[in-house]
Amino acid sequence: MEHTVEWIPVARMVDGSELAFTIHTFRGGEGPVVGMSAAIHGDETIGPEALRRLGALLEQPDRELRGTVRMIPVANPLAYEANTRNTPADHVNLNRVFPGDPDGWLTEQLAAKIAQHFLTGLDAYVDLHAGGAYPVVDYVYLTSTPPLSRAFGSRLLYRPKEPYPGTTATVADERGIPTVTVELGGGLYQEEEYARRNLDGLLNVLRSVGVLAEQPRPAPEQILMHDMAILRPHHGGILVPEVRVSDLAREVPGGTVLGRIYSPYTFELLETITAPFERSLLVLLRDNLAPIQPGAYMYMLGDASTAEILPAEAQ
Repeated sequence: MEHTVEWIPVARMVDGSELAFTIHTFRGGEGPVVGMSAAIHGDETIGPEALRRLGALLEQPDRELRGTVRMIPVANPLAYEANTRNTPADHVNLNRVFPGDPDGWLTEQLAAKIAQHFLTGLDAYVDLHAGGAYPVVDYVYLTSTPPLSRAFGSRLLYRPKEPYPGTTATVADERGIPTVTVELGGGLYQEEEYARRNLDGLLNVLRSVGVLAEQPRPAPEQILMHDMAILRPHHGGILVPEVRVSDLAREVPGGTVLGRIYSPYTFELLETITAPFERSLLVLLRDNLAPIQPGAYMYMLGDASTAEILPAEAQ
């Protein structure tokens, strides 16, 4: 097995430094080429660690690699350094501007380089996301490649009616590349567990496409959601949560109090956030007593009444 690291230059910055990202290539024998990326949003920090751990496993002498794995561990270096969702230089969301523009905003130039040098020649693609600096999330998109989405092993799956425009997944789908987008972890909670789950999911995807020789683990019983609500606050203040990370993927009745926002200055209750669906599945939440801005990501909930139960695959 051969491991190479390539630096892809993007632009020269004001301070004279060069903005660049790395592509790791682990090349084994004949077989599929699988791409993996992380930290497209810079505050989603669990993905790079999962890819680092995967790289260490792939380099083990007894590991047989039947194909190639290509990784971008940090797709947005400036945002990763600043621990922010968007690129600090222009405040643009990298995962809304693909395939990019070589003559556009800096973030668009970065997207164009990724689309040119990475999102080509792949037989499958996995994009790792998380909740960010505060929210914690747990689901996998099920779009163009249901078997691979199921193989990752998360309990909750989501099939949106319309894909988000301008994402790496959109470009990959348009290029005929089977794609899995993972949303797992965040908020600096249970980081070891989420790093392990990301690694386990990636290994099983590689087994499923034949890059690793071991038999893939069958998919468990899973819930496929078709309808999702994003709850954002109308008032800023201190969020006092009523549901916790341990409640993720749990169903709660409509009207269940998820959290309350209080003024840190007057102590008055500004807003009470409740579950919107008669049967609500907890997909994303904040598990911290911390300031929250109006309009921030706060909760995501799936509608259990329109969801499907996907039976476990046979052993």
